[in-house]
Amino acid sequence: MKRTGAWRLLRVAVPRRPLLTGLLPATAAELSGVALLGVSGWFLTTCAVVTLQGITTWSWMYPSGAVRTLALARTGLRYLERLVNHQTLLTSSVALRSRLARGAARLTPRELRGQRDGALLARLTTDVETVAGLPANVFAPLVAAVTTACLVEILLLWAMPLLGAAELVVWGAGLVWARRAYRLARARLATAAEARAALRTTLLGSQAAFNELRCLDAVPQAQRTATTAVTAVESAEWAAARAERLGRLGLRLLAALGQASVLVIGLGAAPAQPVAVVVGEVLLMAAGWELLERLPWLLQYRAQAGEAAERLAPLAAEERPAGRQREAARSVATVGLPLLATSATLTTTLRGPGLVLVTGSNGSGKSTLLGQLAGRLPAPAGTVLLDGTPVHELPARTAAQTVTLVEADDWLADDTVAANLRQAAPSADDAALRAALEAVGLSALPLDASVGPGGRLLSQGQRRRLATARAVLRRPPVLLLDEPTAGLDRPTAEALLAALPRMLPETALVIAVQEQDLDLLDRAPTAVVRLGEASAACHRVGVSRSADRGAAVRVR
Repeated sequence: MKRTGAWRLLRVAVPRRPLLTGLLPATAAELSGVALLGVSGWFLTTCAVVTLQGITTWSWMYPSGAVRTLALARTGLRYLERLVNHQTLLTSSVALRSRLARGAARLTPRELRGQRDGALLARLTTDVETVAGLPANVFAPLVAAVTTACLVEILLLWAMPLLGAAELVVWGAGLVWARRAYRLARARLATAAEARAALRTTLLGSQAAFNELRCLDAVPQAQRTATTAVTAVESAEWAAARAERLGRLGLRLLAALGQASVLVIGLGAAPAQPVAVVVGEVLLMAAGWELLERLPWLLQYRAQAGEAAERLAPLAAEERPAGRQREAARSVATVGLPLLATSATLTTTLRGPGLVLVTGSNGSGKSTLLGQLAGRLPAPAGTVLLDGTPVHELPARTAAQTVTLVEADDWLADDTVAANLRQAAPSADDAALRAALEAVGLSALPLDASVGPGGRLLSQGQRRRLATARAVLRRPPVLLLDEPTAGLDRPTAEALLAALPRMLPETALVIAVQEQDLDLLDRAPTAVVRLGEASAACHRVGVSRSADRGAAVRVR
């Protein structure tokens, strides 16, 4: 998405009218403030002049009334601007998050898996807030500043062409300097961000390898490396702050030059330009330059919004029609999915309801096979089919309606047991939740118990079983479990494997287990897929629905 993508993203999610409504009070408020400053300067100077000259016929009522009116108008318009822009921000945020959440559901399982490190949550919070704040933080002040500068310049040209021409030159120099300051500050900020990332990598790496560093007596070297990284961060941040200060200083010097030129040219034209008028013009210029000083920050925010829009672009893409999507999927060639480097081919049919075990030595590809069945891992030379369509071409929401995968270390929210279970069944009552917990041997776990960040308050076995109970509540046509019995004692493991077919009588269960755990079953499985053998080299996997048997998984 191009830099203007932030505006296009807002336009597709929010009507144009609320986006443009905030521009009017913002512009009117800025004009009122500038007019207040100019009229106030003229009024005070005129009062001083007439007092010194002893003029008693001059009336101050109308000018003072104008000053008070402009002050009240500016205050009221500021409040109105905040109300309108806050309403626009809330409306834009809600509309964008709703649209992007639907867009996340259209991602393929593989793409969605790539967002599981918290990036997706950051997109829906920080990036959305940045894009949604564009009207209030950039468009409104930018339009107000440009409008004010144009009107001030028109007034100066009308009052004295030479004065207007001189200020036009100074305005141009200010715009060039503001853009240069923005680019320099942005480059310095990028350098600082890289330095902070390097420091974070150094600290995390040292923390993870602390025991090894201590055994090798390499802690002092690690400390020096971290100190060097901290120094680099401080230097980069100081350079970024210095660039911003230089930008502001340059604009203020240009503002002083512009005001001084107004004063000199205006006073040189006396008596055509009275002193009071000249002072008013100087203050008008001061107000205009105060707005121009914000230009580098506005450009910086605009660039950040453009970057946020680029990151949100995959979530904001329009959904393709189902027919076109299926047509595109059928055009993909169906080839083998090599899991092992041998030449033989294994053909097995897994049909639900049924129980299929996937076993093999560590590293043989059990987790890889389940990940490919769920569409979360790539199939380099093959295709995983769901109803005849490659699963990597389908939205994650569509794939999840048929296939549910519980990984060996599945994610748990930092919330209660009940909240984690209701992620799969939001409308489930407490009785259904307790039944799911009882099926996995967690009946003693209170529903209101906190699991901690990532489930750290639970043991490894409890985390696995809680994730399995959450999947049971979905009642998917196909359930893939990656070593659910790891870390469990034998009675608990036997009870878990016996309860799953009873809880899910219409589900095709595909469970990866260690070879030594095959005797935990109290029933014969439908099939056993052994990986790591010479006879199991090439798999082509498909998942399809059957009218009479629910769902079928084929591994050929």
